[in-house]
Amino acid sequence: MEPARIKEDEEAIRTALASLKNATGIPVTMYAQVLPDNRLLMSSWIGLRTPALQNLTIEAGVGVGGRVVKTRRPVGVSDYTRANVISHELDSLIQDEGLHSIVAVPVIVAREVRGVLYVGVHSPVRLGDKVIEEVTMTARILEQELAINAAARRNDGMRAATGGKGRMMNSAEWEQIRATHSKLRMLANRIEQEDIRQELEDLCDQMVAPVHVKQTTKLSARELDVLSCVALGHTNVEAAEEMGIGAETVKSYLRSVMRKLGAHTRYEAVNAARRIGALP
Repeated sequence: MEPARIKEDEEAIRTALASLKNATGIPVTMYAQVLPDNRLLMSSWIGLRTPALQNLTIEAGVGVGGRVVKTRRPVGVSDYTRANVISHELDSLIQDEGLHSIVAVPVIVAREVRGVLYVGVHSPVRLGDKVIEEVTMTARILEQELAINAAARRNDGMRAATGGKGRMMNSAEWEQIRATHSKLRMLANRIEQEDIRQELEDLCDQMVAPVHVKQTTKLSARELDVLSCVALGHTNVEAAEEMGIGAETVKSYLRSVMRKLGAHTRYEAVNAARRIGALP
């Protein structure tokens, strides 16, 4: 990987850690990258008091991070050394640093776990669902940044292969595509003529057609409409107003989507839909 591209990924990770600390007020934020053999390397951090965890290589399956990589799901423990859902090879290092409660969330790009995003506190305080959701949302944003960087690298390679022809899209252009897709779905939702509505939905499908992942989970048009609203940052009430249905109906669609995609939060559902090519 080119040094400039490596630097872009590192900057995205550092920005995510700083944003997460500011959003939650939690003193320790960390990122571990997944190595080719599924070990973890603690490569970035904010707020650590000792060098115990800095640049630490973690064996596959070990501790909170190892469980996150294995299950591909968020993991939270309120008393690390007594938690029964993780292994305890790292207990002495965790005690050296003085961490008690830790939440860790996978960072998944192109269906592969690229890293683990952590938050932790040096006191016996339980980190609740709101913290897990905030860490998850930050992980999803980081996934988008890393995916955009990966796409830029692919575009660079294609430009080199074609003698410098073509132009790569920047992050603002990627976000514009996503916003346009969501707005198209909302427009289709307001069209009563079946043929025109179907044409608009076909255009939405074409926007995600380049994703070469077989979509084994079938989402209904209304479920995709709800996800499109969530992708734009709408609340359930705002989505209900946009779609002309009740807020409870929106919640029902969202629960169905999360069940189908195996997601625990609305942000996980959006990201999962993007990974299967249902959203751009």
